[in-house]
Amino acid sequence: MRTGRPPLTVGTWGDITTTRMPNGTWRARGRYRDHDGTVSQVARFRPTKTEAVSALKLAFIDREDPTAATVTAHLRVNALVEVYLADIALRPSLAPSSRERYAKTAVTLLAPGLGELQIRELTVPAINRFLAAVARKHGYAAAKMARSVLSGMVQLAIDHGALRDNPVRQARRLEAPRRQAPRALSVAEHAELLDRVAADRKARELDLVDLIEFLSATGARIGEASAVRTPHLDLVAGVVEITATATDAGIQEWTKTDAGWRVLALPPHVVATLQRRLADPAIRTDVVLFPSPLGRVRNRSNTTAELRRLFDRLGFDWVTSHTFRKTVATRLDEAGISARQVADQLGHRNPSMTTDVYMGRKTTVAAAASILVRPTGPAG
Repeated sequence: MRTGRPPLTVGTWGDITTTRMPNGTWRARGRYRDHDGTVSQVARFRPTKTEAVSALKLAFIDREDPTAATVTAHLRVNALVEVYLADIALRPSLAPSSRERYAKTAVTLLAPGLGELQIRELTVPAINRFLAAVARKHGYAAAKMARSVLSGMVQLAIDHGALRDNPVRQARRLEAPRRQAPRALSVAEHAELLDRVAADRKARELDLVDLIEFLSATGARIGEASAVRTPHLDLVAGVVEITATATDAGIQEWTKTDAGWRVLALPPHVVATLQRRLADPAIRTDVVLFPSPLGRVRNRSNTTAELRRLFDRLGFDWVTSHTFRKTVATRLDEAGISARQVADQLGHRNPSMTTDVYMGRKTTVAAAASILVRPTGPAG
């Protein structure tokens, strides 16, 4: 049975014919199949045959889908990284801190580890080997982030038609290391740590003493505490409004989650500390309440590293900033504060959608201020 001519592939053109016109110019003509499947006759006229063919080919190229031409199965992952960076830069839903983490992971882990592979060579075995190598060298958290970013990059390739399936989803699941249960400071440990911090010369030079007092009395995250500004304070009422987060890229004018926005009651000793800071002209409280020693918004990564060195130096190598959140939750729980109120204090969405929707939220837990007073040692 006789069959017709096979159709052109979408985004390509057929044979080019040339004809010399009565006026002496040359016409180059060919068929082009557009991305909606339709076939069009396209022609260009020029003084010479070569110029007419070149002009027609340029016209065909102009009709191509630029995104389809950008990413193909034969493109190397190094080039896909660049496309990915441009893509995430245009996503308004991404927080600056998230965009920065994704970009850093793509550049420092994915490009060196997979960059010379073509997209079509991103197989399950190749991905498993890569993620295992990242986990060995950089740890579970880095491997988990690398997997997430790689999945996003492969999805971008799928969106461009370079792949049909996402092999990252079939890759072996990463095994998280066994984690010890979070440990809270006992009252005696809490008092000892605060006293040692206050006596530490380096902690005073880096202006960490008051920041640690604030963290340990509120359960706020480092980024949240570092983003507090004077309009968020009402020291007459003894409250602070948590509305933003300081990141490595500056202040992000929203909290980690919707539940992170909250108003916290401040214990009297924290109110006194903040009053002293506001009255001290040497502290740039016009920038943020807890600025860096240079008077700028604290870099979260740098502050975390400074705290790590401080706690190691003081003999509390197991303590992190998260330990203060655990300690606040433990003190409130021991005092009989409800789980809902503890979650509100820490800026957690859970427990229970029912209580989130039908109980009063986002108001000061006044009892917390009397519970979270500064602990004192045995002699106190």
